[in-house]
Amino acid sequence: MNKFILTLLIFVTTYYAQAQEGYPSPTDKENLLFYIQHNRGKNTFIYDLNKNGQNKLDEDDPVRVYRQLFDKSGELKPLTGIQKNFAYGIETRAIDDRTYELTIVSLPSQKFYLYLPPKGKPYVVTTVNGLKFKVNRIFIRQRDGTSGLTTKVDYILFYGTSKNKEVVEKLLID
Repeated sequence: MNKFILTLLIFVTTYYAQAQEGYPSPTDKENLLFYIQHNRGKNTFIYDLNKNGQNKLDEDDPVRVYRQLFDKSGELKPLTGIQKNFAYGIETRAIDDRTYELTIVSLPSQKFYLYLPPKGKPYVVTTVNGLKFKVNRIFIRQRDGTSGLTTKVDYILFYGTSKNKEVVEKLLID
């Protein structure tokens, strides 16, 4: 029985690791909260803590979303209007002075929470399959044969940490 569980664990770990093999990570990590990648290229959608000119949190717009074009030269660009309004844009709602609810526009049922601890680095938490964890990155497996505004998703992998252990949770999309 233990051999079976060990074999299954190795298979699952290898399967998830291959999902993003060779993908780069964002180059500027100072204010990084998490990032999203997908199977149709290596361009990365980055979610940063949004600070104003005085290096303080912009309370009206606490998360800045942009993209890093790794398929080209790695340059940073704002989201396009379509990306912002239909895919990777984010809506925020203050819960209190240290917590914000975040919603990615293309997945409104999945809630994220930005926590601003008095000491330490801000972080984002979500719950997938009943497990609450800190989100580090997300990988979207887009369905073959779909594109543009009609893109369909097979599943989403959420990578993060829970109780000081790395976790990967898979959310199946109908």
